[in-house]
Amino acid sequence: MVDFNLTSLAKRNVRPKEKPTEDISAARHHAMMKAIAPYAKPTVQKNLTPVYIDYKTRNTSMVLVMCPLWNPYMPPLSLARHSGIAKAAGYETHIMDLNAKAYSAFRDVWGPNNKLPFTLWETSSAWHWSGATYMNVVHPVLESLLSQAVDDIIKLKPSVVNFTVYSSSDEPTKWMCQEIKRRDPDILIAVGGPNVHKAWYTIQSYYDYVIVGEGEQNLLVMLDEIEEGNIPTETRVLTQPESERININNLPMPDYESIDFSLYEVPNGINTEISRGCTAKCTFCDETHFVRYRQRQAVDLITEIEWLYYNKGTDVIWFIDSLINGDLNELRAFAIALREKDLKVKFTGYARCDGRMNLEYLQDLADGGCIMLNFGCESGSQKVLDDMHKGVTIAEMEQNFIDCKTVGIYCATNWLVGFPTEKLQDYSDTMTFMWRMRDMNINNMGLGIGFKVGPETIIGQNPHAHNVSWQNYQSHWISKDLSIGGTHVMTRVKNIHIWLDLFEGCTSVPIGYPTRPSLKKDHYKITLNDISVRKEMHYEKFDYNIIPPINDTNIFANHLINEMWPFFRNLWRARGGYTAEILFNPDIDLKEFGHQFGPGMYNATYKFTISDDGIWEADFDIKFDQIDNPFNDPTVPGWRPGPFYAQDFTRMQSNTAKRARKLAKPTWDIIEGRSDQDFAAILNEEIKLNDTIDFSFDLKWQGKGDWSNVDDYRVDVSTIQPSNKINTTTLINFNRKNK
Repeated sequence: MVDFNLTSLAKRNVRPKEKPTEDISAARHHAMMKAIAPYAKPTVQKNLTPVYIDYKTRNTSMVLVMCPLWNPYMPPLSLARHSGIAKAAGYETHIMDLNAKAYSAFRDVWGPNNKLPFTLWETSSAWHWSGATYMNVVHPVLESLLSQAVDDIIKLKPSVVNFTVYSSSDEPTKWMCQEIKRRDPDILIAVGGPNVHKAWYTIQSYYDYVIVGEGEQNLLVMLDEIEEGNIPTETRVLTQPESERININNLPMPDYESIDFSLYEVPNGINTEISRGCTAKCTFCDETHFVRYRQRQAVDLITEIEWLYYNKGTDVIWFIDSLINGDLNELRAFAIALREKDLKVKFTGYARCDGRMNLEYLQDLADGGCIMLNFGCESGSQKVLDDMHKGVTIAEMEQNFIDCKTVGIYCATNWLVGFPTEKLQDYSDTMTFMWRMRDMNINNMGLGIGFKVGPETIIGQNPHAHNVSWQNYQSHWISKDLSIGGTHVMTRVKNIHIWLDLFEGCTSVPIGYPTRPSLKKDHYKITLNDISVRKEMHYEKFDYNIIPPINDTNIFANHLINEMWPFFRNLWRARGGYTAEILFNPDIDLKEFGHQFGPGMYNATYKFTISDDGIWEADFDIKFDQIDNPFNDPTVPGWRPGPFYAQDFTRMQSNTAKRARKLAKPTWDIIEGRSDQDFAAILNEEIKLNDTIDFSFDLKWQGKGDWSNVDDYRVDVSTIQPSNKINTTTLINFNRKNK
């Protein structure tokens, strides 16, 4: 079996492969060119900006640094790529991957000695790496390693230290920058990377250079300026033009000279790219707007892979592309090239489900070494997929999984629950899809932390078109119709993890997913009547509004009280009768999820029993206490009290926001965003909401029912068709406080 992180393919003491003779190599190259001709493009696509590299003997030197947290399984391409370009231009460069060193320390020392009460490199723990939580909990453990790295940098005395910054590495990066400046002010500090692209990124006073966008060209601009003695007296921001696309063909070979491959979980593996950007424009995603899409030629990529294979022994490739199947033909050509070159390489990458990837196509990928595709499924609901603009049907998705199993390709998956147009039926469909496909070679399910509104996404730039309010509620988005907020999303996130817990022992391939061991310990108790029961599920249409509305105006409460029903029903449909008790309260939920879903306001005990035949009894105790927003700091200028807080992202001027705004099709000015008058209206709405709305309620509910007529709700997958239209809901009356 291939595990999601590819550690099963790891080899120690990696050595270069034995090269074939020149005549064999030439014959293979000729066969490759003939085989890929129907698929590979003969020339580079138009309107790409080449990176011109002029080699000279230089005096300027650079250290490239990656702080934790990031993927520790293979060397980071960003550092190797930029080092290769800098060295090709004559600049002495050294790489420090502190993320890999920290991961090794965590794996070998910090974890076994319980220095931290959570697993640092799990997605579910990412919130620990920001703000006060990082400084108070993580940094005391990490500081000695970072301090040693500063010592090493000071000894090297580079001209500039360049940090690649992700949202999860921002805090340790800032600490290191300040330490370097404190100890040697003459060393210049530069930052770049995905987090720096964001419109809200805070430029610190101690940054000398900030590189926004693709870094290849502006890296050389920065180094040339330093070499010429044009040292900036204040922070110099180098921004890539919004329309520019770097040509990723014919770049210098990534430089791995100063990287210790033994630090990584897969020493025989590397990251690389077959494309940059994304062909899709999903409404929830900001990554698709970071850079504009372009495809790398298969013949250029195969040259890089062949060199690494014979010179470094590299035989595992993880593509870091947003999606590797943005150009189906070029990916197919690459796989065929590997086969014709007889390179025994295994590869994987992120992909979209696509009905055009039929059995024959996937067989070509598998024959070339594709061992896993990481599908961004997001939802099992056709309606939600349409609202996300995924451009795929449920039937096509299922067929992709079935065909991948046939050809021996494993399927990793990513999911996004709590989308603003996701109803309980849609959430149920996602659970149904997961269970139906559980034996289709799925080896991982990335469950995420629920939907978040990205300011630089299509939704962030036109929220009302996607049922998102201009207001935050308790520092979390809330739907325009007030039916779903942070508490609802947290409930779905918790339930989807419990749902996966109940897959244990039910799949031919063990499914990995983010570990939340405290859920079994503190959050729920479920006893199955018969642990051997595994029933097949079909899609269905079912009315989950079982508990009557509390009143006509508290739509927030009326939806929250019915949130558990999809989980309870689907667990019975999959595993038969059971007894369950599931808890929600601030003590356990804030410890598990932090404040990302809002402050602790939700207390609930859900007791549910159902027989194998579907006769059920429920005893629910649900309470929600609205409080003033504890995250609003009255010492901050412009502070406004209340749980609702107006936000408008439409004036952001980053390249990412501009691209998203064009696709969001707003009625306001695409360049300038909403007017001052518009924002004043949002502020007035904020005041009105804070003055009139209180979602608090206290409900004790007991009920009985019979679900034995399960076939009455059946829906065949072939009848589920896309709507080609975003569903929006209308704003309904607010819940009024009693005065």
